Amino acid sequence: MRTHAENLELYLSSGGDPKLAKLHKTATIQNRSRIVYLLSKLEKNIKAAVPEAVRDPEEKIIKRDPVFLKPEIPKLAGLITQYPAELHPVYHELESLWSKFCQLKLELNATDPDHEKKAFGIQTKIFQLFEKFDKNKKILDHYSAYKHILPTESKRNFDKMTQLQLDQERRNIATLICRRQQTIKKMEEQLPEETDPVFNKKLSSLNYKKEQLQELILDQEKIIQLLHS
Repeated sequence: MRTHAENLELYLSSGGDPKLAKLHKTATIQNRSRIVYLLSKLEKNIKAAVPEAVRDPEEKIIKRDPVFLKPEIPKLAGLITQYPAELHPVYHELESLWSKFCQLKLELNATDPDHEKKAFGIQTKIFQLFEKFDKNKKILDHYSAYKHILPTESKRNFDKMTQLQLDQERRNIATLICRRQQTIKKMEEQLPEETDPVFNKKLSSLNYKKEQLQELILDQEKIIQLLHS
């Protein structure tokens, strides 16, 4: 799936409105889905403007990749029996998210091109599903690779914090997440070959840092929900 920056660049290079690109520069879910929608609409307009006679003959046979890509089918996560009981809810949610995606995709395909607001709303929901799907897939993939369970929910209690304290904690956690991601990247780059005597020790330390990162991300998500509740 293309990044938001890549979609913005493609949108501008295809003749998109620079003002709209600047307005949707930040990679939020709403902005990402909006640019994807504008891209799809722009590509349809370009195709309609090209006379049938001058189009590439192969265009009728070879289908172009869609602007927005669907996530992997849940069966690629393997069988549920491959995972411990603690991860079964994650596996079931993955299947549920895939089913919801298929329903939304059919709804999007059936939406009249003139109903921009409705199509945009559906795409926003799809991007939200993508994010949840990717998080669950990450947890299952990590267990498949390392037989190590990443945290699936925040264990911290923020109920006694004021809105101001919650916002400050959110900022602190964001800084910690950035630092932890940098540490993990460096550790991954320095991870020795499996035949190295210290490989298991290094891998264990790396997994511990990933677990800490996951805990921070879950704490951050919990705080954001409290701030918007």
